[in-house]
Amino acid sequence: MNQHKQDAQNKVQLEGAKAQPDWSKAVRFAPDQPPVLPLICQDISTGQVLMQGYVSEQALAESLGSGEVVFWSRSRARLWKKGETSGHVLKLQRVLIDCDGDALLALVKPQGPVCHRHSATCFDAETAAGFAETDVGWSVVARLFETICRRAEGTESESYSYKILSAGLDRVLRKLGEECTETIIAGKNSTITGSADEFCSESADLLFHWLLALKALGKKPQDVLEVLKSREGGPRRVVVDKV
Repeated sequence: MNQHKQDAQNKVQLEGAKAQPDWSKAVRFAPDQPPVLPLICQDISTGQVLMQGYVSEQALAESLGSGEVVFWSRSRARLWKKGETSGHVLKLQRVLIDCDGDALLALVKPQGPVCHRHSATCFDAETAAGFAETDVGWSVVARLFETICRRAEGTESESYSYKILSAGLDRVLRKLGEECTETIIAGKNSTITGSADEFCSESADLLFHWLLALKALGKKPQDVLEVLKSREGGPRRVVVDKV
């Protein structure tokens, strides 16, 4: 593949409420530095906000062209590719412009910890035990699926995930069926106990085994979300009474 074709494949197009950023609203932090706009980076898989930096026109152009996020560093007074020393680059998937044209949202795939503190996001709070995860939406599920994928490679051969996946698809699906039954029973039990705590616990087991089945079938949670998205706003389902 020649360089021209490779560049064309890497290039990300601008999207959003405006066709182009409004650089007349950009801020110049120093007389000898270019005007910049804020760029918020969000994990495209989990919805986590990872960090915020600033981009000049050149930094934005290089980000779009290379497929990796490039900022304007105010402290270094130069272009700075995120992860240029650590290797924890941000793989650019989409860039959206807000309704005023003065802020940008980058949907990315992080290649490692984003914060200089080696935490997942710059917004994670530090605790005595480490970092408190800033979870939103499906971030817990996405993180769990990543763990399953790592263990499937045999990095932890004694783990439950590795053993059940190694046993094959039939074993994974049989266990998924068992968890479905246990979740239904827990739901019925809630009418007796008056508490749905057991149902929530069994649902967590069911969701875990559903993720194992996705991995065994070579799919990802995002594939299921895309199906749901495709049905959004579609025709209502008609309830048919069965005899």
